[in-house]
Amino acid sequence: MKITGLELFHISIPFRQPYKLSKVYGTLTDAHAVVLKVHTDAGIVGLGEADPKNPFTEETPGSVMAVIREVIAPYLLGRDPLRIAEIDSHLDQALRGNLMSRGAVNMALFDIIGKVHQLPAHVFLGGIRHEQLPLLGPIGSGSPAEDAEAIEALMQQGYRTVMIKMGALPVDEEIRRAVAAVDRYGDRLTLIMDANQGWTFKETLTFVDGIGGSEPAVLEQPMATGDLAKLRNIRDRIPYLLSVDESLVTLADAAGVIRAEAADAFSIKVSKNGGLSKSHTIARAAEVFGIKILLNSMLEFGITQAASLQVGCTLNNLLDCGHAYMSVLRMSDDITDFRKNISDAVVTVPREPGLGVRVDDGKLDAYTVDYLKIEQKAPVRSSVRKTRKSNSGPSASRRQRKKRA
Repeated sequence: MKITGLELFHISIPFRQPYKLSKVYGTLTDAHAVVLKVHTDAGIVGLGEADPKNPFTEETPGSVMAVIREVIAPYLLGRDPLRIAEIDSHLDQALRGNLMSRGAVNMALFDIIGKVHQLPAHVFLGGIRHEQLPLLGPIGSGSPAEDAEAIEALMQQGYRTVMIKMGALPVDEEIRRAVAAVDRYGDRLTLIMDANQGWTFKETLTFVDGIGGSEPAVLEQPMATGDLAKLRNIRDRIPYLLSVDESLVTLADAAGVIRAEAADAFSIKVSKNGGLSKSHTIARAAEVFGIKILLNSMLEFGITQAASLQVGCTLNNLLDCGHAYMSVLRMSDDITDFRKNISDAVVTVPREPGLGVRVDDGKLDAYTVDYLKIEQKAPVRSSVRKTRKSNSGPSASRRQRKKRA
């Protein structure tokens, strides 16, 4: 079997409601991703997805499309897609960074190998341990009253883990939010406070001291990346778990955090960490040192969610809480059928081969703002859609697919 071509779709879909993150990331209204299709001479198509969000990531949708066109595609064309380790190794040598671009390829290759053998991708990662996983429900930045309203809504849907986004407001206000949430819901919910690098070291100490005995289950990435000694200092001060997210991108990052004893948990995001292979390796390395895993998300669509689930269902060191497989529920629409796996705040591992997810080509086309097709000949870029006519879904005129070389 040989790879004969690649298609790239930069898609943009609005959230159901704006999502308030830390002061580093602001308030988001739309989610962007690059969907990858890897075509083979056997007629099997592998699906991948990259979920860049600058400044959270160095990559952007444009850089993902450029690096796949200029570096990755020339190598992939004509290669055997089942030789995943060999392809990963070559791309590790050929590229610095660009883990989301490489991760989209890795997802597509696992989708292909699963479809070839008619087996779910998790079989090729050691096999399934969890048939189902509970969901984590995130809420954005708000007042204690707004937090309570959002938490109550999640509880009514069956959620028992809530991640509260922090880092956008002054620290004294965040302390009040945390104390109010823990005092009201701490005996019924697992609460995670995620500051997304929103605080300085001094502000983090102020928060930790300020909440006193109103303790969350987990504090995630309170400070910017780079100073593991200060993260270790925070970890030593708190009786609850400290998780790293932005500090954990590569396997080398994982090794550094482990050596510094700077975290109790790793927040793994399959797109951020470079695909199924690398995410699985990081998680298994963490297990050796007693570090737990939180399967988190990048405001992603169904392909990445499916890839993350194929990894998460194999792990023995998951945090005993909900995990972030609800990302598609925050979107006004999705280009896949991943939602079929979600019911009553639980996600069920699909039995279909590969990643276990299908793409709706009509929706994919409707939400595409940039498109690239790459074959053995030179790539041809289609016209760019700069304006979306409606946020309510694809219209008849937008269902027509662009001409592709």
